[in-house]
Amino acid sequence: MSEKLLRISSLKTYYFSRKSVIKAVDDVSLEISRGEMVGLVGESGSGKSTLGLSIVKLVPPPGKIIDGRIILDGKDILKLSDKELRKIRGKRIGMIFQDPLTCLDPLRRIGDQIVETILTHLRIDKEDAREIAMKTLERVGIPSDRIDNYPHQLSGGMRQRAMIAMSIALDPELLIADEPTTALDVVVQSRIMDLLEDLRTERNMSILLITHDLALVIERSNRVVIMYGGKVCEIGLVKDIAEDPLHPYTKLLLQSIPDIEKIKTELKPIPGSPPDMRNPPPGCRFWPRCPYTLERCKDTEPNLTIIEGRVVACHLYRG
Repeated sequence: MSEKLLRISSLKTYYFSRKSVIKAVDDVSLEISRGEMVGLVGESGSGKSTLGLSIVKLVPPPGKIIDGRIILDGKDILKLSDKELRKIRGKRIGMIFQDPLTCLDPLRRIGDQIVETILTHLRIDKEDAREIAMKTLERVGIPSDRIDNYPHQLSGGMRQRAMIAMSIALDPELLIADEPTTALDVVVQSRIMDLLEDLRTERNMSILLITHDLALVIERSNRVVIMYGGKVCEIGLVKDIAEDPLHPYTKLLLQSIPDIEKIKTELKPIPGSPPDMRNPPPGCRFWPRCPYTLERCKDTEPNLTIIEGRVVACHLYRG
């Protein structure tokens, strides 16, 4: 049995305003094993990015983690002090943010930004840190002579690689990749994913791949976590999810993936829109869009049920 690196239990992260509370992550539980790539999938607004930020306690205000546990190798991250957290961020947990152009400092060379990350955690001189930074850039496919470039001097794919280099410079045990291929062409996207896969196999690194692209997750991940409206709908192995999805939302997501091998493919969009998280529907949050809605779906929230090693939250499988 694979060793569990990260265990998230009953996590609740809410955003507070004067008029409402947005339950972005509402009672979410999941696990990630060492050396495993887990795909976290859902439409925009499902709570994926907030979950990723919660793991490293970087939820921006007015967001707040109000309950739950995040256990990294036996330690509860939510109980650590700011000083202890700084030792974990970058060293044990790396994070690739959605937009590298906004996350990289435009006024500083990319090498200086990577060196700063290294010096924060290692007691070495600046020259040694720069050497590590150059090797890390080469590792992600950026020539070492680009170390003194500014972010605007790099292409979109190279900026993404620079962000990855900053995230993996210290060989973290867990890498959180939030939409690492957004706005990149398919060739660059494939290279980025090949790079992440190489890191996973070479370093036994665990990766949480956050994306709205279920096809990408099926191609690259070991397991899939489906989120909708701040909650987990289904968790299972990629093969099981792809061949026999249980939750109606998962089924509709799969039906919306175009098949390039067919000359004429009828796209089947999911009807309706994601819920307004300021005022989500009672009961199951997916029932207004679900083709299998039962009466109890409209007023009773489904519990997570284990079915043949898979986890699903749906009244169709109650009992």
